[in-house]
Amino acid sequence: MVINGKWVKNKFLHVLYMAGREISGIRNAGRKKDGRKNILLFCQSQTMEEHLLNFAEQLEGRQEYALYLCFGEDYPEGRKHKKADTLFRDTRIPVIGKTWKLYFMRWALVVCPNMDYPFWLKRGTIPVLYIGHGSGGISYDGGETSYDYSSASLDERGRPLFDVMLEPNKETARLMKADPVYGPVIRSAGYRFAYKFRDASSKKAECQRRLGIPEGRKVVSVWGSWNKESLFHVLGPELFEVCRDLKKKGYEFIFSIHGREYQKYDNQIEPLGELVEKQRENGFFVRSPGEDWLPYMLSSDMIVVDYSSMLSLAVLAGKKVILSDFPDGRIWKKSMYYEIKQVFPVISDAGGLEQALEDLEHTDRYESEIARFREQLYVSEADYKKFIQDVVEELTSGQMDRMKNRR
Repeated sequence: MVINGKWVKNKFLHVLYMAGREISGIRNAGRKKDGRKNILLFCQSQTMEEHLLNFAEQLEGRQEYALYLCFGEDYPEGRKHKKADTLFRDTRIPVIGKTWKLYFMRWALVVCPNMDYPFWLKRGTIPVLYIGHGSGGISYDGGETSYDYSSASLDERGRPLFDVMLEPNKETARLMKADPVYGPVIRSAGYRFAYKFRDASSKKAECQRRLGIPEGRKVVSVWGSWNKESLFHVLGPELFEVCRDLKKKGYEFIFSIHGREYQKYDNQIEPLGELVEKQRENGFFVRSPGEDWLPYMLSSDMIVVDYSSMLSLAVLAGKKVILSDFPDGRIWKKSMYYEIKQVFPVISDAGGLEQALEDLEHTDRYESEIARFREQLYVSEADYKKFIQDVVEELTSGQMDRMKNRR
């Protein structure tokens, strides 16, 4: 009989994780009555960093909380990834690099920006908060549900994986609060980065100077997600040729593509991250993953984007938007994204970009729509900070347990 070594290892790990779950369950069976409350920030990948860092910033000065960070398997070094190579480099948040330590510590709260847990949790012992990492428009079932409110966020019995889910869009929150499954766990105040766009128009010239963009140019930033239906795959390499010609007509272009496009993620799809990076050699501006997106967004006169979260940020910045074409089923039919696609110009090939830019530049017909969508997302800095602190208090003080007992 031949025994597969990998199978044995996986079986052994499975047993260890089950034991760890029981140990964690015992350790966290009762609420900690005094002392600092430990909060675990689970960062599965680089794209989650800014969302967790923003969450941590809302708790600054709250001495009753002790924050810890652990990395996920999407990093090349997994749990052992170095904090110095992340947006957390300047924080004092300690990193837990050993899985067994996660099981043996007492946790008041676990915070997740994605649907993955950091370790095998015993349900009902540790509150889990989902903060998300976008604005909830993506769909994987033909537009019937969004990723946030699909089977991905439910356990085997059809219950939400999270005790509280933050919804950045106030209109979506209103809709989901009426849902019998998700309603009790939804909380909303607005999109976490909304306050960064306060007085955005007055900051445009300053940001352009910081980035070295010449004066008097019409600045267009192009933001792509990942996968074959995303902007750079749909518009193809011809996009760069068209933009090269448009530079001669007074335009400047900024390109930015999702971090997943810098490595192989599908045998049938060639990632385009390196191709986008090379556009610096052709005189274009490129925003790389990990760079602050804000100055690039604020520098722009117009935005070309697909279904990525940058669409919400463009709306918050009050920018005129052109969308690359993608199947309607790629986004939830009840989402703001779906509405936006019905309103703003859509191009299916790079050849349509020049006319779309000209049409957009010389019209104000979209201003009322931009204002309407913006209202769905906006929250002030002070209000968002209070919102997060109230949610954390709710989850760590036992209020959630009392609510569950009443249901």
